Amino acid sequence: MSFTLNKLKTKGNYAVHPFSVQSGALTLHGLTFGQGKEVVIALHGWLDNCHSFLPMLEHNTLTATWYCVDFPGHGLSDWRGSDAHYYFIDYIDDIYNLIEQLGVNKVHLVGHSMGAMAAGLFASCFPDTVNTVTMIEGLGVVTTPSKKVVEQLRNAILNRRRVNKKAPRQYESKQIIHQARAVQSDLPLDLIALLMDRNIRETEQGWLLRTDPKLKNHSGFRFDEQQCIAVISEINVPCQLILGSEGYQFISDNLNKYANYYKSLIVNEVEGGHHCHMQSPEQCLQQIHAFMLQTGAC
Repeated sequence: MSFTLNKLKTKGNYAVHPFSVQSGALTLHGLTFGQGKEVVIALHGWLDNCHSFLPMLEHNTLTATWYCVDFPGHGLSDWRGSDAHYYFIDYIDDIYNLIEQLGVNKVHLVGHSMGAMAAGLFASCFPDTVNTVTMIEGLGVVTTPSKKVVEQLRNAILNRRRVNKKAPRQYESKQIIHQARAVQSDLPLDLIALLMDRNIRETEQGWLLRTDPKLKNHSGFRFDEQQCIAVISEINVPCQLILGSEGYQFISDNLNKYANYYKSLIVNEVEGGHHCHMQSPEQCLQQIHAFMLQTGAC
């Protein structure tokens, strides 16, 4: 077994267990919180990392064991190979490997944004390993109309050329990185710092992003709408969607478009934007625990 739970570390007034796990040739890293027979796997969004879940978990007594993992190319986890790219469907394999190496029969999946979409797709493929799915500001999958599949692939190939030619950008301070993220985020600077400090590292020349630049390449392939419906229709476990009161409009649009295809879907709203689980962590955690209790899992 290639799962490693490292020595307990104390950070501030809370305890955290770093862990690492093999997913193929890659080593994935993350943090685990809490104790309990129920296992929760937390999946972050695109260009985020497992610190996305710190505000929910760091100061709370948890009745389950949470594993918050950095996806490949994010946080402290390995990058995919130099000749590889980041396909959304490969995250399903990473989740499968994590569950397999944890040696547990069933888990609860909690995902934010891209992680929410990955959680739903995984539950569709492997329902026997999933108790519940909580999706935070994410529903279905990102789709491309069938008639645009060639355009999608062509643009992706051309975009790879542009991204691969760029040299890694050096920043004079991590505060500059925080400010750059703030321009594209609904988070205050203190939460941006909490999130981004796991995505950056200091070198002799300055500060660098840990995230793989190839994560910004255009997707070479996406599901179309009918395939998205087919995926959702195969989900046989209880699902919950948590929306931010000021979250992304396309999540609400997807809810209107796909809600009827879920066999079991509860929708709740909390205060905040797209990262509402960081802005209203107590509310989100309460909704997650209540949902797990409601389904008889805890």
